[in-house]
Amino acid sequence: MSNVDGADAPYWSGLAEGRLLLPRCTACETWIWPAVSRCGHCGSDAIHWIERAPNGRIFSWTRTWHRFGLTEHLDLPFVSIVATVDDCGIRLLGRLDDPDQVDPVIGEPISGRIGATRAGERDIPTILWSRS
Repeated sequence: MSNVDGADAPYWSGLAEGRLLLPRCTACETWIWPAVSRCGHCGSDAIHWIERAPNGRIFSWTRTWHRFGLTEHLDLPFVSIVATVDDCGIRLLGRLDDPDQVDPVIGEPISGRIGATRAGERDIPTILWSRS
């Protein structure tokens, strides 16, 4: 993914490389999300990015049945998931690989893989969640 900038650039670059990278303060070891340039807990600007396995639990979800802007390439309906990543508490948005269209359950364990979502003419790195 080109032209990635801002505090969350390592996240998007990592996804583009097929890796989940999440920020953690070096000084106090607090996981930080959304990504920022300074820790809100201790004020340190020593943030490092740690590769994490894309495993977690469903925090919330919604099934979308109709089109809206830039979703032309997604099969309907699709399920968006907010997942709490294991062992760090960071919550991330992704899409559920849901071939059977069975309603997800809050707290259900899931695992992810890095894929892409076509939005307009661009492929955007995306976490594709599956039931564990």
